[in-house]
Amino acid sequence: MSHLKDRVSVREAKDAIKLAISDSILFFPADAALSRSGEKVLEELAVMLKQRPWHILVEGHTDNQSISTPRYLSNWELSSARATSVTRYLIRRGIAPQRLSAIGYADTRPLTSNDSEQGRSKNRRVALVLRAPD
Repeated sequence: MSHLKDRVSVREAKDAIKLAISDSILFFPADAALSRSGEKVLEELAVMLKQRPWHILVEGHTDNQSISTPRYLSNWELSSARATSVTRYLIRRGIAPQRLSAIGYADTRPLTSNDSEQGRSKNRRVALVLRAPD
């Protein structure tokens, strides 16, 4: 996975591995449609994920800036739609649906302060939480 290190951050916890990918790599602004660069990163991850039996929780996260578009009335809809887009892409790449869950957290779990553009940028992400099967 070293070829992904500049695009995916990896954090290990006692019971899980968390892979975080910036929204700017995966999506167009204020949208849940995957960009070509997002598809490429997920394609590389899918190859690795198919080799392990992990359960994969796909988490969508946003910053605290309000969004209100005809398609996404709030950050709840946007974060959920982004998690769903990533989940559907992984299924198309051969990950069994029963291994996947998708959840949108909106801005409720920031990594850092939303007081600057740099902080907001870090908070806009999709995380794949990998857990060993029960």
